[in-house]
Amino acid sequence: MRGLLTVASALSFAGCWGSIGDPGNKESPCGPIPEARIRRLSHTEYRNTVRDLFPTLALPELQLAPDSAPLGFDNDIESMQASPLLVQQYNAAAIAISDLVAADPTTVVACTEGSACGRELILTLGGRAFRRPVTETEATTLQAIFDRYLASGGFAMAVEITTQAILQSPQFLYRLEAGTETEASSQYDVATRLSYLLWATMPDQALIDAASRNELATEADLAVHVDRMLADPRALEGFMEFTRQWLEMSRLDRVTKQDSDGWSEDVRAALAEEARLFLAEIVFRRGGTVADFLLSNQAFIGPKTAAFYGLPAPTEWSEVTLPDRRGFLMQAQFLAANGHPQNPSPVLRGLFVLRNLLCVELGSPPAGVDMTIPGPLPGVPQTNRQIYEQVTGAEVCQKCHSIINPLGFTFEQFDTFGRFRTVDNTLPVDASGGFGSTAFGGPHDLLEYLAASTEVRKCITGKYLTFANGSHDGANDRCVARDVQQDLVDSGGSLTQLMKSIAMHPRYLGLAPHKEGQHP
Repeated sequence: MRGLLTVASALSFAGCWGSIGDPGNKESPCGPIPEARIRRLSHTEYRNTVRDLFPTLALPELQLAPDSAPLGFDNDIESMQASPLLVQQYNAAAIAISDLVAADPTTVVACTEGSACGRELILTLGGRAFRRPVTETEATTLQAIFDRYLASGGFAMAVEITTQAILQSPQFLYRLEAGTETEASSQYDVATRLSYLLWATMPDQALIDAASRNELATEADLAVHVDRMLADPRALEGFMEFTRQWLEMSRLDRVTKQDSDGWSEDVRAALAEEARLFLAEIVFRRGGTVADFLLSNQAFIGPKTAAFYGLPAPTEWSEVTLPDRRGFLMQAQFLAANGHPQNPSPVLRGLFVLRNLLCVELGSPPAGVDMTIPGPLPGVPQTNRQIYEQVTGAEVCQKCHSIINPLGFTFEQFDTFGRFRTVDNTLPVDASGGFGSTAFGGPHDLLEYLAASTEVRKCITGKYLTFANGSHDGANDRCVARDVQQDLVDSGGSLTQLMKSIAMHPRYLGLAPHKEGQHP
């Protein structure tokens, strides 16, 4: 009798609580408030939500088919279609979780028998899973499921199947917003938007209680809760979920290097930890700015990474000052992730700067272009730079590589592991480059340029708005983008302030403009 209720059957009682979209004419000085869109939980959001929904259970690893990320983030609304495989995986996950719940129902409800206990289970677990109170229609439908299996299979089976129904319902798997007659978002919708932006998981009880008391409606009330949420450890999870994708940190999982040159799986894991520590401590916990991200001399080294910096290996992770290196882009994790097995890749490094810091998209290479990783010509000493200049020198290539290469070449002083070098294949390294009319003598010049660039701040703001909205809608909303960009400038470039600015913006929350001093 297990697994009888799939997503398809769960849809039969969905009914989409309230109405989706803009039920009224809700205007703001920047035009109509954007309509709410149905959003499936991303895989990270799903796993985090299940974890927080059942905090005392030892949950199994939940296998989910990867989602595409056409905008650089895997929460893209248009791409997150529930494939047959994903539906099966949701079903398998619901079965595995419900088995654990049925084995000890007290993990979610205090009682242990009878139809009335089923009602308590539905209202308690269902309310937390749906991220707002269960409607009477939903409760009645779920109660019928519970009572049916209570009669035929006993209390444990009723708990098991009802839990499956809740975990496979659209109300759980999707963010279905109800709105009100005067706002695009209800208070529970606001709580959900805040929690998935700042924490990448479901609202906690304090946030749900605030929604029930209409305490997420004014700028002052929102500030109290947003500040509380940013001080919570889960805010780091939300920030790292954004940075993980914005900075393409999964690239490190796919790179290969030569074992004989010092590569190992332990090194791979250590480089990932190096980046995590820098972002978590220097940028997030210390309120780091865009300039800190690009220019800070502070870094973290461990036993497996110290050699890349020419430093003695510590016995454990240690914070150090690197006088000759600055920011994320001069650390080994970034440099190694954007390198080939034997040589660094100026193309990958240059493309990263263009795509993720300047928001310049050049499109795909022309059809038929040889994408083979270049190697040295036999018997002819050449630097890595010279090889790339030769391979990408054709006119059809230069349309893009005349922009990409000069940015990537500024990192040529670092090999494919991120180790500093002045000689490449017996020849001096040339790390000069440029962007537009600006020339760079090396990576320090480039990073100074980026740290002072208005375009970089606009780009990072747009990236975060795209991530926050699961689409380009927010980044293309001039009202939101203008206000958030100005807040970023006013804060000196603080990335945590960027999170707060988006979280507090009425148009992101689907609310009418705040009365007490929100941006005009």
